[in-house]
This record gives sequence, C-alpha cells and structure tokens, in this order.
Amino acid sequence: MDELELVGRRYERIAAPRPQVIESGHTRLLDAIGPAPRHSAKGRIALRLAVAATAVVALVAALTTVREPDPTTAPAVPAGSPAVRLAERARTVARSEPLVTMGPHQWIYVRSMQRDTKVRSGRRVVESWIRMDGRRHPADRLPLAVRGTVLTGLPEAPGAALARLYAEVDRIRARPQPKGRVTEYAAGIIGVPRDAAVFDFVTRLLDAYDVTPRSQATLYGALSRLPGVEVLPDVPDTAGRHGVAFSIATSDASRLELILDPRTYRYLGSRDVITRDHGRNEEIIYGVARLSARPVARPGERP
Repeated sequence: MDELELVGRRYERIAAPRPQVIESGHTRLLDAIGPAPRHSAKGRIALRLAVAATAVVALVAALTTVREPDPTTAPAVPAGSPAVRLAERARTVARSEPLVTMGPHQWIYVRSMQRDTKVRSGRRVVESWIRMDGRRHPADRLPLAVRGTVLTGLPEAPGAALARLYAEVDRIRARPQPKGRVTEYAAGIIGVPRDAAVFDFVTRLLDAYDVTPRSQATLYGALSRLPGVEVLPDVPDTAGRHGVAFSIATSDASRLELILDPRTYRYLGSRDVITRDHGRNEEIIYGVARLSARPVARPGERP
C-alpha cells in the first residue's frame, strides 16, 4: 500500500468542515490580531507569516475531525444489489396496505407444511398457536426466543430496522438459555455467525407470526442490507409453490433461504439446504411452507 492510498483512506474518514466552526475561528483570529500596529517591513512580513500559519492550523484542525463509526448503522451494501432491488419492489407493493399492530397478548393461529428428513413421511401439516410475546400453547412448553413483539415500533428505514434486529439477536445470544429444549429455543441463532443469526431470526419470525405485508417489506429491507445476502430467482417451497428467495450462507456447506411470492412478495416459506457433502447434490434438510396465519381470540381457536 503506497502513501497516496493511505492518504486517500484517511481522507475518507475526515468529516466535512462545518461553516459555523470556520466562521467562529475566523472571528477569533481577527479579534486576536486587533488593530494593525506600525511595524517595519520585516515585522510586517513576520506578522503575515504568523497569521498565515495560524489560519493553516485552524483549517487543518477543522478538516481533520475524524468521524467516529456509528455502532447502530448497518453494514454498507451496494444500493443497486439484487437483494436491495428486491426489497424495494416489495416495499412499493406493500405501501398500499394498512399499518396494523398487535399487542403482546394477541394469539396467532398458524398452519404450515413442514419437510424434515428426520420424519418418516417427509412432509406433515402442523397447526400451532402462539402469542405475540412468544408464549405457546399448551402453556407448559418453553416460549420461543423469537418474539413477535419486536415488530412493534420496528423502524421502516432498512438500516435502522437491521440495527434493531441485531440488538434483539445479541440479546438472545447473551442471555442464559433455559434448561430443557435448548435447541428449539434458540436454534439457528446461537453458535452461528451474527449475520446468519439475524437472517434465521427473521425467517423464524415470519414462520411463527401473522406478519403484515408492510412489516414483511420492512424485514426484507433489513435483510437486503446484510453482508452476503443473495437472491435466487426460482425456488420451490415445501408446498411446491415457486418464488424468489433471499439466501445467506450459514456455513461453508449450507445456506438458508427465505422464499417470497414473485408477484405479491408475501412470505411463502423457508428452506435449510446442504450445499456440499462429499460431491453429492444439494439436499434440503428442512423446509417449511406457511399456509395460513391469522389472529384469534384464544389458543385452540381456528379462524
């Protein structure tokens, strides 16, 4: 790396001088000089040099104020990336939808089709009831680590929404896990890279709750800013519906996919895919297709 490149990188971190700072420094400089006394030619030259040096020092001080990185901002992602464009299209379609919020005690009925290699039949339809605060039915089961209440007040700006999701994932990863079914409680969030944990958090949020189209679009915007997120143009979900998908590598040999309807951009489902296993073809180890999700008055009730 040569000196010019070092200077260039340093320059990128320099904040633009604020006009009020320059004006204030200029005023203080004139006040310090005061009325010009009579001097000899040499004295006048020395005075001019001193004033020039002082001005240079003030200018350098204003220009070399270094921007400190903002820990709440999202990583930089190219504005024209396929993931960002997909999220923007979803946001455009969702803008006509009403803004709906649900309280922490609202129950949600979810019907989904799951594909699990550990299940003999391969596919099964599952019904579940979950409250927005993560409580499930029956009440003696562990609550989900992924709570729907994170959707309340989620910023619409993609960078701010992603920062909020990072904070929620960090909270889950930092707190002690409950005894018992630990794997189910925080599966896919603990023990994986932080970016992949956020991606997994969003898929589980969409799987478990009745997320409105506008909130879905907000989540897509956040995912589009995650480093390493790509777009797959044609991916079938567990129910056989084809859609477009966000994807992220969860390891050197696996990826996670989040599938959307290609016209409405509504969430369809997700898949865990093994991408490399001793030369074998890709294998879907788990998939879920969300068939319906609706608010209900109480657990056990069907819409």
